[in-house]
Amino acid sequence: MTALDSRLQALTARRALLSNWRGIWLKIHLWLGLALGAFLSIIGVTGSALVFFHEIDEALNPELRIVAAPPQGKAAWRSVDEIAAAARKAIPAESQLGFCYWPQRDDEAFLFYYRVGASGSDNVETRHVFVDPYRAEVTGTRRWYAAENPLDDAFVAFVFKLHYALLVRGTGDIAVGTIAVLAFVSTVTGVVLWWPRNGKWRGAFTWKWPAKSERLNYDIHRLSGIFLLPVALAVLLSGVYFNLPQQFRAAVELFSRLTTAEKLRSAASEGRQGVSLDEALNITANRFPDGRVYAFVPPQTPDGSIRIQQLFPIGWGVEGRRTIYIDRYKGDVLHVNDPLAGDGDGFIAWQWPLHSGYVLGWPGRILVFLFGLSWPLVFVTGVVRWLQKRRARGVVAQRKA
Repeated sequence: MTALDSRLQALTARRALLSNWRGIWLKIHLWLGLALGAFLSIIGVTGSALVFFHEIDEALNPELRIVAAPPQGKAAWRSVDEIAAAARKAIPAESQLGFCYWPQRDDEAFLFYYRVGASGSDNVETRHVFVDPYRAEVTGTRRWYAAENPLDDAFVAFVFKLHYALLVRGTGDIAVGTIAVLAFVSTVTGVVLWWPRNGKWRGAFTWKWPAKSERLNYDIHRLSGIFLLPVALAVLLSGVYFNLPQQFRAAVELFSRLTTAEKLRSAASEGRQGVSLDEALNITANRFPDGRVYAFVPPQTPDGSIRIQQLFPIGWGVEGRRTIYIDRYKGDVLHVNDPLAGDGDGFIAWQWPLHSGYVLGWPGRILVFLFGLSWPLVFVTGVVRWLQKRRARGVVAQRKA
């Protein structure tokens, strides 16, 4: 056997091996797509809607979320402590104010979350209270998440439950998290199948036109996935974090230690009443003048901390979200969860901006919106492609018979 024959034989063997592996990847991609496609279509479309959930909710409930702003705008706000006090008066005595969305426009109200029902009970209801920042007056309250029936949820809350739990109580969020993991695998197999083995990269990013319907369907399937690939990987990975947080954090901790927010305790100081929300916000603004407040959380326990979330520019149109934990008694900054930290906490801090698209502002939100809509398109074209190939194999089998 000559050297040329040996090289040809090795090349043939390599091609056979690659072909076998391609067949395996194809089967994984096919069956994951068929099994998960309908669920991913629902998750994708609802995710697209939730990119604009504030805007949708404001359009549906202007009497709650929109306020009359004076010409001087936010300069005319009452103090945040007065605003929070007004919200506390409007909720049951046994309830406590939780997460609060900070108005991003002059005509928006503060939106506070609170719960009604015994903690840990199945009959806990999540509600909202809205406060006009210029008058420190409550504009209204509403049910957000109902205790039992999701049909009693607010409309956007219903879409949230459909998105992250498919309306299944208890195990729905775990199921959707598992679907996200499998969708990540399916996406990777799709990249492997798309990869041009002949090195013709130009053809890998273009579609053939004019072409028969079979070819057009194939091009739509592969290109709608590949052009949004970075968005897909970011959204799916962050989706795993939101639905399987313990497992995700455990995986991150294999590489970097994480800070547990519940362990950040405020140390009581004798003779001091503690810092107000306004003082905590001023401390944050002085420490991080480049950020704007997105949300805050009042202390939830006597030794709990005040949490303030900021959005801040990183550069090149990229925006991050940092969370600052402040000692409620001394006003000390206990911890900063900063996406620029370069550690595990920083990696976790990236997940919300990536999942929501806020990392790139409006362009990022639009990309995430388009990605969500791409799932039903990829699913339908994938099913059509499978049926086309199945029909073609049937015709070949009949001819052989």
